[in-house]
Amino acid sequence: MIIGVTLASVVIGILASLMGYGGDTSNTSSVVASDQPKETAIPFTKVVEGTQSTVTTRVNYLITSSVGLSKLWKMVDATSTPPAVDFNTHAVIAVFAGQRPTTGYAIKVSEVLDSTSRLVSITVAKPDSDCMTGQSLTAPYEIVVVPATSLPFAHEDQVITTTCTN
Repeated sequence: MIIGVTLASVVIGILASLMGYGGDTSNTSSVVASDQPKETAIPFTKVVEGTQSTVTTRVNYLITSSVGLSKLWKMVDATSTPPAVDFNTHAVIAVFAGQRPTTGYAIKVSEVLDSTSRLVSITVAKPDSDCMTGQSLTAPYEIVVVPATSLPFAHEDQVITTTCTN
């Protein structure tokens, strides 16, 4: 039994040493940092933006086919033809702010980052309550093209209040 306990202690000591658990913690943070996936900024191209769409709720769409792009184009009441997109190498992201009671609202893709997922950062702007805004229903949107990926998509919204330009 004493031999078993001694052997187990030696094995645990060797494993702890190999895995970085020991008295010297000077390189522990570098081990942890190197295990973290690096974020890579992904370029994107704005296709179109506007303030009038048929989408009344805050929603995002990932379009991966020309059929989907044609449906999306109808949602933004575009009179032009949809852009040519090679869906073998690219995808389309559409962000909608939903219906708003006045002018002064906007939405845009501000950044796209890849790590363990493709994170789309979206800025949703609303006018300051002191601003004079037109009393007209709006439904802001933006559509961008990004390189295709097999990563899962995620998004984060940042809501900002814009100051008056009067």
